[in-house]
Amino acid sequence: MRFNLQRLRYERLSRKISQEKIADALGITRATYHKKENGIIKISVEEFSVILTILNIPHSEAGIF
Repeated sequence: MRFNLQRLRYERLSRKISQEKIADALGITRATYHKKENGIIKISVEEFSVILTILNIPHSEAGIF
């Protein structure tokens, strides 16, 4: 599955959620999350599910990414 990483970043920033907060929820460092958000490391489906929850985006709307 390929994600629209620019949209992911936009949604995170528009909600004023830090990379640190998402990284903590995923159990990874902020630097690792930064690499995921920038496409250097792939985001797993499980991680994406957690990110959607943090961003308060219903899983039924995951298609926007």
